Amino acid sequence: MAICPESTASDSKDKSPLCQKHQDGQISVWKKVLLSALCGLLFGWFLQKSNVYIPDVIFRQMKMEQFTMMKTFLAAVSTSQVVLAIVYLGRKADFDLSLQSYDGGRPRGLASTALGATLLGAGMAISGACPGTITAQIGTGLRYSGVVFAGGVTGCVVYIILEPILTKYLLPIWTLNYQKQYLPRWFGITYWKIAVALAFTLASVVAILEIFLPYDIDYPYPESYSTTAGNSTRSINEVVRPIPVLSDYTWPPYAAGIGIGLLQIAIVTTLQDTLGSSSAWVTFLANVVYLIAPSVARKSDYLMRSKDGMGNYWQVIYLASAIIGAMLSGLSSNMLINPEPPIDSFNPVRSFFGGFLILFGSRLAGGCTSGHGISGFGLLYTSSIVAVAFMFGGGIFTAFAIDSFSYGGSFFRVP
Repeated sequence: MAICPESTASDSKDKSPLCQKHQDGQISVWKKVLLSALCGLLFGWFLQKSNVYIPDVIFRQMKMEQFTMMKTFLAAVSTSQVVLAIVYLGRKADFDLSLQSYDGGRPRGLASTALGATLLGAGMAISGACPGTITAQIGTGLRYSGVVFAGGVTGCVVYIILEPILTKYLLPIWTLNYQKQYLPRWFGITYWKIAVALAFTLASVVAILEIFLPYDIDYPYPESYSTTAGNSTRSINEVVRPIPVLSDYTWPPYAAGIGIGLLQIAIVTTLQDTLGSSSAWVTFLANVVYLIAPSVARKSDYLMRSKDGMGNYWQVIYLASAIIGAMLSGLSSNMLINPEPPIDSFNPVRSFFGGFLILFGSRLAGGCTSGHGISGFGLLYTSSIVAVAFMFGGGIFTAFAIDSFSYGGSFFRVP
């Protein structure tokens, strides 16, 4: 039996409360779907314009040779903190719901957070990707992006299989008490005061980096390369940009980072959630497994919790749209042919293994560069601050290790 009978414009004012509630719910769902898609399109666009999706950019950041990733990340975090502080002051109910949503998904101790973040950072150095930037790599047709994706799916599957054991034996280790999980609660200081002060500090770091290491020096492409404009080799400075800014090959990293951070406005106030990427992989796999073998899916509480509901679906829509956003951004600047510099040292084995680590690690840590970094760090969650430190620590250590051993084996060599 239908909840609402069919009606015409003439009787639209006479709907029952139940019927009106049902229609309002339908409108709300579609609004969230469209908003998730729009945010995803913009996320993919910003990733492509910042060049932080390029594997060598991430690898060189971990080697502390090039700072595009750091500028983009810190700009996104600082902007996210300003946005969250404004929401805290103006729409406290939305802030509290987003905080509750973030907190509810991370019942784990610092041991698994640190270990998972270290593996995530190592995977980023090895593959030159993270759970979010894979979408931009796929959208722009980067070499080995499909291999990284396959490695990520495999890592996620392995985590799902091991999840009951990890939840029982590893996740509870070094669990903080309720008060210490959230810095404002721990130190008894109002959230917005800490957030604004830290946002100013991070923005100052970005400004200093940009002053001494301007982004045009860090530009990852060679002086000339093939473009889709007649497939001819042309100097970067000679290419005509028909649409100013939008068609630029690269944006200042801080500009793209600010754009990513501003997406938090829509996510917090409409979805009552925060930016993230890695959970979408679980939702995707949960629905695939349920479609193929529903009896197997029902045996996993982890999969069933991740399978249904807009709280799960929005990230899938968001990441799928990011693929399109990155592709459109690449098309706007003629970057979809030969979109990566010929200086990377990645190969299929390295890309697959790195993809495995970034998804397994992010699931073990309970978040990725977006979830723990932009959102959790922005919310001042203790576990997320720990995760960011270990993520970059693991990435930096691995990048220098790769650099040291790259001449001793084929694993790190171009095939």
